[in-house]
Amino acid sequence: MITIINLAEANLFINLSQTITHSDYETVLEPVIADILKQHQQVNVCVIFANDFTGFELHALVDDAMMGIKYWQYWHKIAFIAEPKWLHTMVNAIEAINPIAVESFSTTLQAELWFKEEEIF
Repeated sequence: MITIINLAEANLFINLSQTITHSDYETVLEPVIADILKQHQQVNVCVIFANDFTGFELHALVDDAMMGIKYWQYWHKIAFIAEPKWLHTMVNAIEAINPIAVESFSTTLQAELWFKEEEIF
């Protein structure tokens, strides 16, 4: 399940819990991203993994990839909090080939401060 936990300007904080589904992308994440981009040129996203996060349905993985491609020029910074170990490895690989700034943090406050380091909005 994707839950919006905070939206301030172009800084979006989402919580991932249980299993992420196609419906989560279609009804929660996509509309929020589209609304942010009506008012801002880029978006920062902080992804927080809840303790009960179990993974993604296959369709949701496709949605994630498609959203990444569709909005690639609009991503400014992406922060991960408490990501699973397998994702940490993937984040490092993505960071090596991607111009988007990607970091892992222990707390949302650290991510928020990182977002504010460079005001582009």
